[in-house]
Amino acid sequence: MYDLKRMNETVRIIASVSIVWAVIALFVQWIQSRAQDRKEYGVKAGSVIKGIIYNFTWAMTPRHKESMRLYPIEFIIGVLMHVGIFLAIVRVLLILINPQITQISQIMQIVITILLGIAALCGLYQFLRRVLSKELRALSCFDDYLAIIITIDFLIAAFMHEIGFLSPPIFLIHATVVFIYLPIGKLKHALFFFIARAEFGARLGYRGTYPGKS
Repeated sequence: MYDLKRMNETVRIIASVSIVWAVIALFVQWIQSRAQDRKEYGVKAGSVIKGIIYNFTWAMTPRHKESMRLYPIEFIIGVLMHVGIFLAIVRVLLILINPQITQISQIMQIVITILLGIAALCGLYQFLRRVLSKELRALSCFDDYLAIIITIDFLIAAFMHEIGFLSPPIFLIHATVVFIYLPIGKLKHALFFFIARAEFGARLGYRGTYPGKS
């Protein structure tokens, strides 16, 4: 007979190791990406901090961000999917930190469950759009499809866990796949989006280009 408690603990250890792997691998990649960082030789004409803040705020509004302005529906769908991913990751961390953390308000539980369900549907929409669009198929590689499939699986697993159809250990197995894959494929943008945007804002802030006119 299987020792269910030991199996659950083993799954928690494996999931924890996968997170450590993702953090270390992403950190190493970040260091490597900065190895040949270009030095600024120009005279400082602005504020690095203000440039970074601007690039994460006003520069991301519809007026300044073309993807939001030209494709508002797709942008909203993408935001909803990423909100669901964030909630699913938080749930994974809470399970790993303390498996007994299950009690939250009923309203909060309903909201989280609905958001995860919507996020999963948004992920499916993104997948079908990539498959059915001739233009997107021409731009897509194997990693594009694999990344969205792994993400959809994670969101569905999180949703199923919230409604009681998946036990925490099974949900952690799905999460482990995500964290193992995170530094390997395009999902690494979860880190490098912020790094690239911060460095871009810092450079333009240094040069006095950012903040721009809002």
